[in-house]
Amino acid sequence: MNPTNRRMLIALLLLIFVPLSYYGTHPVDLDVLQAFSQLLLPDLPLALGNLANALLDLLPLVILAGVGGGLGRVIISWILNRGQSEHSDWTRAERLALEGMVGLGLLSSLALLVGLSGQFNRVTLWGGVALVAVLSGHSLLSWLRDAAALLRTIRYTEKSTLLVAIFVVLMLALALIHALIPPVAFDAVNYHLVGPARYLGAGAVQAHADNHFLGFPQGVEILYGVAISLFGRDTAAAPLHWWFGVLALLAIGGLINRYLHTSTAWWTVSPSAAWWTVALTMTAWSLWLLFGWPYVDLAIVAYSAGVLIVAARASSQERSAIDYRLLAILGLLLGLAVGVKYTTAGLALALGVWLLFNVGRSETTWTQRLRRWLYAGLLIGGVAALTFLPWALKGALLYQNPVYPFLFGGLNWDSLRSTTFSTAGQGLLSTGNLGQLIALPLAATIQGIEKTEGFGFTIGPWVLVLPLLLLVSWNWLDSRAKALARLGLTFALPALLFWMGMAATSGIGVQTRLALFGLPAAAVLSGVALYGLGRIPSKRLPIQGIAHGIIGLTLVFTLLGALQETGRDAVLPWLTGQLDRDAMLDRGLGVYAAMQRELATLPAGSQVRFLYESKSYHCPATITCVPDILFDYWVRPLRQGLTTEAVIESWRAAGDDYVLVFQVGYDFWKTDPRFLTENARFPEVVQELGTPLWSDPVGAYQLYRLPA
Repeated sequence: MNPTNRRMLIALLLLIFVPLSYYGTHPVDLDVLQAFSQLLLPDLPLALGNLANALLDLLPLVILAGVGGGLGRVIISWILNRGQSEHSDWTRAERLALEGMVGLGLLSSLALLVGLSGQFNRVTLWGGVALVAVLSGHSLLSWLRDAAALLRTIRYTEKSTLLVAIFVVLMLALALIHALIPPVAFDAVNYHLVGPARYLGAGAVQAHADNHFLGFPQGVEILYGVAISLFGRDTAAAPLHWWFGVLALLAIGGLINRYLHTSTAWWTVSPSAAWWTVALTMTAWSLWLLFGWPYVDLAIVAYSAGVLIVAARASSQERSAIDYRLLAILGLLLGLAVGVKYTTAGLALALGVWLLFNVGRSETTWTQRLRRWLYAGLLIGGVAALTFLPWALKGALLYQNPVYPFLFGGLNWDSLRSTTFSTAGQGLLSTGNLGQLIALPLAATIQGIEKTEGFGFTIGPWVLVLPLLLLVSWNWLDSRAKALARLGLTFALPALLFWMGMAATSGIGVQTRLALFGLPAAAVLSGVALYGLGRIPSKRLPIQGIAHGIIGLTLVFTLLGALQETGRDAVLPWLTGQLDRDAMLDRGLGVYAAMQRELATLPAGSQVRFLYESKSYHCPATITCVPDILFDYWVRPLRQGLTTEAVIESWRAAGDDYVLVFQVGYDFWKTDPRFLTENARFPEVVQELGTPLWSDPVGAYQLYRLPA
């Protein structure tokens, strides 16, 4: 067998093995109609009213997306010192994405400063948005014209790519209507929406000792507060997250098109590399779910994709020296990314590796090159630090730590809470999963399942493993494709090493979602790999056509899954008014929603301490709920030497009137080997609390009045 045929055989085996293994652990349910079986003919006036409410939820998105795009265009043009919107060889999709994400990030920082000054309210926040819109008026209109022009180019999509384009559009449309249902996703009701709700209630961004997540940078959550404040509707939050995902896809698709085709509008790409890259990225099921949830992870994907498109231009082979204005933009993007999530420190690592290979290439001595490296690193780091400064200020002022809760501790933080949070020592090494660690991308692909232990994320069959096909097609790639692949590898490999480090040492670090800053690089490598299959010279085996067929089948399965999820989540009955908010919360949160309605009957001003229940969103406005975010309201005081009676007295001293025990949560955490002794004593406090005032029918929650 000649080398070419051998490589194609390897590619074929991988294309068959991966989806078979993936669907062995992620079975496909083809019964789509069952999910819609309860859909009734809607009452027309009620349906129109609910659809009008949905438009109200989309209005903040439209305004913030436009104003953010205009502001981003002003900032990027100013940095490049061009005074115009055309940014050299960037495609229109790349420009729109880069400007959109930068503008939204800066709007968030401005809103944070307003909140720290004690003016986090609708009038001030939207007055600020209006002021930014006026000041960036010309750029705003220019950005909107470019966005409209990009949308018009969809009609020029080649027939060979039309079905792939339809898949992408349908997946985005289904995700957007998911984003309009009441929030029920775990982290949303745990902290992503808790902060905005509390800040709007207080009219200021303040410290909250009971929920350490609110001390983290909140680059997206603050925007949620702005969106919610316009009409007081929390269903306006998730569409913003959806938009960050769209910006990420625009950046990835535009970058692929810039290198693999000469068109300036990636929607017209031939041979469809950009469309296929975006489509196979959307087969990541959990990624698609994130488009409909008010989380923050898609902003990380967007900023990381932004870093890629700027780094690609900065390292262009046509340039003899790095443009330091582009390095400033990289620093800006890095600072905005860290202002969303600390784990983007991995993105900083990848940027450092990129600097080593790209800065100082024209220098003749190592001394000169080192000087260039240091200058470039300081420039990126300095701009990133300046961009992150508002969040460091928030941490320092409110939580006594600019990078709360890491390194320096801070408000209501100690070594026990740090250990509990990080799950240090429970990584893949200590649990004996060395094989998973070595083959992390493949393990995460096949064994990663949404809402389960371990990876906790369904990454889909392709985005982490398709880059392996570069080993097959590398010799036939053209120079631009190789340049793009090298760029992707420069960012993907450090991201993978960072993820492996987290996964090896920490239980929480195993989660795929924490490594999404590396997803754009993996997606780009997948796109180049798929493109490369079409370059292999062979008349007998059309390997790229086979790959398109197999991937196309997974697109069908993914779309069917999205349709089923739409039916299961009762999205259409909600939008057409057949289900009200309480019914939707009951479907999404189960007995938790009923528990919150019971709490609404308590005397106004009451304070309820939750035990082994971390969710507190949807808490009635008339009372105060104190969530057990780290499940340590019992363990921690015992380790501090308190007796059962003293623990109860400490709750009373903190202003608690009632205690809510989440029995299901206790049953889950009582076997944690770190806290077996303390959790085994928990029945003591339950006995001390006496007879519950209320308990749900399934015994998940028990409400107690604190004894006098």
